[in-house]
Amino acid sequence: MPDVTVIIPTFNEEENLPAALDSVRGWAREVFVVDSYSTDRTVDVALARAGESVRVVQHAFESYAAQWSWALERLPITTAWTLKLDADERLTPGFRDEVAGLLRDVPEELEGVYFRRRVVFLGRPLRWGGFSDTYVLHLWRTGRAAFEQRPVNEHVLVRGRTRRIRSYVDHQDHKDLSEWIAKHNRYSSMEASLVLEGDLTGEVEPRLFGGPAQRRMFLKKLHHHLPGRHLLYFLYLYAARLGCLDGLPGFRLAFLRTAFFYWIDLKVAESRATGKRPSLEWPRRGEPHAAVAGSELQRQVDRC
Repeated sequence: MPDVTVIIPTFNEEENLPAALDSVRGWAREVFVVDSYSTDRTVDVALARAGESVRVVQHAFESYAAQWSWALERLPITTAWTLKLDADERLTPGFRDEVAGLLRDVPEELEGVYFRRRVVFLGRPLRWGGFSDTYVLHLWRTGRAAFEQRPVNEHVLVRGRTRRIRSYVDHQDHKDLSEWIAKHNRYSSMEASLVLEGDLTGEVEPRLFGGPAQRRMFLKKLHHHLPGRHLLYFLYLYAARLGCLDGLPGFRLAFLRTAFFYWIDLKVAESRATGKRPSLEWPRRGEPHAAVAGSELQRQVDRC
């Protein structure tokens, strides 16, 4: 068992959470579910796994970055490494084996590990279109990472060396497309606000020949200044990155991703024409769960 703590942030994730917890059972030393007052059975699902080293806390949501900063500051993490896992992600057997092998003999100067997420869309794992070879830094040495304070698509920042591994984590959302559209509508409002503020890349320095996040921010900045960029982006995903080889699901996801970037530009144009900021409507949050509010762990993190 690798010396890893898994942190899973949740809000109304009762459909996704069981598979995420199944994927880390017997692999992680401890799992923290950090819930932001779900209104469904998310907390009950997590509490039912207490025998699998799953512990639950709740904290009021301010932003994604603020939620993560709170978790890293307050949670009593005792392991050498910490893994960020969304509720709609699942560790694959290859990932578990590769990380366990890596952490058995890892140099002290290594502070972060990049890995890939493989998108499962409409029941099909996508191999092409750039949806299975984007590296994210979601595994880090405990105490060595911080989150940039961006409202959306925030990056994990480490100072020391990083390494890339080849294995995947599967990204498979069991919620329907209406939820996807509602979530990305919120994301597009936040991204549009950042564009209006002149903040395209956050705290990550855009560099073509830098790390994965730096290269991604370089391409994002370049894309923002291209004429006809929405058509070019679709052709990049569907033709240049061979999304066409994933058939109809590949086309549909490439189209949705392109539409998302178009929404951002539309909201920027609307704001500049009307003087109004892009509207942002969050779903209603629930109340503290009685079993969590009365727990020693919740009292501990609230006292910090």
